[in-house]
Amino acid sequence: MSIEDAKEISKGTTLDCDVIIIGTGAAGTPCACEFINSGKDVIVLESGGFEMDSATQALAEGDVSSPSQHGPLAQYRKRVFGGTTTVWGGRCSPFDEIDFEKRAGIESSGWPIDRSALVPFYEKAHDYLHLGGFNYESANSFADGDREIIPDLGKKSWSQNTLWRFSLPTDVGKENRQRLIDAPNVRVLLHANVTKLRTDATGAVMESVEVTSLEKNPFKVRARSVIVAAGGLESTRLLLASDDVHREGIGNENDLVGRYYCSHVSGDLGEVNFSPKARNVLWQYEQTSDGIYSKRQLRPKESVMKEEGLLNIRCITTHPPFADASHRSGVLSSAYLAKRFFKGQIPPEYSKELAAAGYHSLPQHIRNVILGTPSVIKFGTHWFFKRTIARRKYPSISIRSRANAYTIHFDAEQSPNRDSRISLGDRRDDLGQRLLTVDWKYRSADFESVMRWRDLLCEDLKSGGVGHFRQNREEAEDIVRSGFGVGSHHIGTTRMSESPRDGVVDSDCQIHGVEGLFIAAPSVFPTASFANPVLTTVALGLRIADHVLKR
Repeated sequence: MSIEDAKEISKGTTLDCDVIIIGTGAAGTPCACEFINSGKDVIVLESGGFEMDSATQALAEGDVSSPSQHGPLAQYRKRVFGGTTTVWGGRCSPFDEIDFEKRAGIESSGWPIDRSALVPFYEKAHDYLHLGGFNYESANSFADGDREIIPDLGKKSWSQNTLWRFSLPTDVGKENRQRLIDAPNVRVLLHANVTKLRTDATGAVMESVEVTSLEKNPFKVRARSVIVAAGGLESTRLLLASDDVHREGIGNENDLVGRYYCSHVSGDLGEVNFSPKARNVLWQYEQTSDGIYSKRQLRPKESVMKEEGLLNIRCITTHPPFADASHRSGVLSSAYLAKRFFKGQIPPEYSKELAAAGYHSLPQHIRNVILGTPSVIKFGTHWFFKRTIARRKYPSISIRSRANAYTIHFDAEQSPNRDSRISLGDRRDDLGQRLLTVDWKYRSADFESVMRWRDLLCEDLKSGGVGHFRQNREEAEDIVRSGFGVGSHHIGTTRMSESPRDGVVDSDCQIHGVEGLFIAAPSVFPTASFANPVLTTVALGLRIADHVLKR
């Protein structure tokens, strides 16, 4: 039908359709595309426009209780057509079967669906994200698929047969914009800020949503099916703000909306000196047989995870921390010095220190750049052709270590914690809506699980005689603890469950007790696995679209 500007809609107007989709990010745009030529009239509501603007982005602000551990709420949430896929890094992996299971020792674990329910939608999500085949085993992805990341590493606790796949990274709004313009039954409204979800007087059936632009022209959109795909935080905020019939917010009868807020904990386990110096350790990004950039992972064995009650984790070999000028790398120091020009554009999964932290050791970094000028020029050429102008972009910086010493970077699961939560605060945005207040917490078990995995890696390194960590355990604890924090992954606050006593949405992602209201956001994940949420969020959005189309 069209892409229009909500600023042009007259105050007091009522629009009617069959399906409303709120948001055009990872879940919203693919979801909307599934309705093209479906016979259902769809209206998509997007807060932003095609370009970022500060007034709209300010609506994503809020307050955090621990700024040192949780990034600013507006830093990685993007109120723009395409949402946060306009700035993400492209790294993808599906959740493991164990992630969906009820696990001993992990309170509130377990999904009401198993992995098989998502596999067809994971496969379709690969098409939307340009990820090639749905295959995450090294053996089937490379000509040398049996090659190990760390040759001869002991095999008691860790395996080396899986990988990350990297999207273009795909901006789902940009990639599908023309499809939506040409769609005869889909109407997209830009600068359309949803302020409230409305049910009927019983609170059991979805009826409409209240919308306004920053021009303060409130209007209404009516539909019996509403899919909220506004991201983990904003989707939760909408439920809490919709308190006219449901006094504590929709879906919040059991005080669960906003609780169990979790993310992924990531950082470095330390640096390993591999021996002998000639040992051919894999450190670089590679392309799979179907042309997708990838990175091989160290994966924990499921049997060990269950036996010891540990949380899921993945590790990779990478370069030393950018900020540590003792690496003497002109390339790493150049990236460190240039980060101020890319604030808000660096995905935190690649480097929290580049994404948010301040500067230090500037004289030594400058010295590294001067002495490393030839390598900086060579890398700059590579970066221009493989990253800057390429459609499929080289994922991030990777550098060979002359000393054959590599940092072990981890991404780990955070356990569900009822006391970790987001709620509505007292401050209000320019539309009069209450901003969020975040009180993110983690359990000591989250930290202890990471450290136990490090101990088990030490054992496998020793048994294989392949190397050792430079840092002792006490030093490693300081490194790991300093990295615990949240960036852009907002999970668990509208969790999926079989019963409303245990969660907010059912196995179809429909709010318990409210017909026609669905949440397509990582906030429905009961547990977070190790993987960043975009791929699974797209898959869930596609699954919701499939369900609504069959209703």
